Amino acid sequence: MLVKYVVAAIFFGALVFPASSVFAHPVCPSNTLAWTETRLFFGRDIGDGSEVTSEQWRDFTVAEIIPRFGDGFTVLDGAGYWKGASCKAVLVGGGCEKSKILLVQYPPSDAADVKLKAIAAAYIKQFAQDAVMRSDSPVCTQFYSGN
Repeated sequence: MLVKYVVAAIFFGALVFPASSVFAHPVCPSNTLAWTETRLFFGRDIGDGSEVTSEQWRDFTVAEIIPRFGDGFTVLDGAGYWKGASCKAVLVGGGCEKSKILLVQYPPSDAADVKLKAIAAAYIKQFAQDAVMRSDSPVCTQFYSGN
């Protein structure tokens, strides 16, 4: 099944850009970094009626995401919609399909773009997906430490 997040992207205020799109970063305050925040939306329904399990997601994370973004990322659970007639029932909390949302911030680079495309391609192939949605936004990032 396809990821089902057009409504989710609008809800989160995400601006969707093609991967090759260039956008101006905001002027960030001192002590912050002008980075990019990317969200990848992974639908968990598989075309045969099954679902990507928590164990399969964990294994995918270990094999595909950690090697590429081992410095840090966040994974959120979601529920979303996608075009088509596959949405027959709404899940508790909204949406038709369970999902995972990968959120990663990084200095803009071609290397990061290649890594994100590889993660999406691996998921599409491994779990028979039609698509993984990507949403990029310019952000000002700051790290707080205990030092």
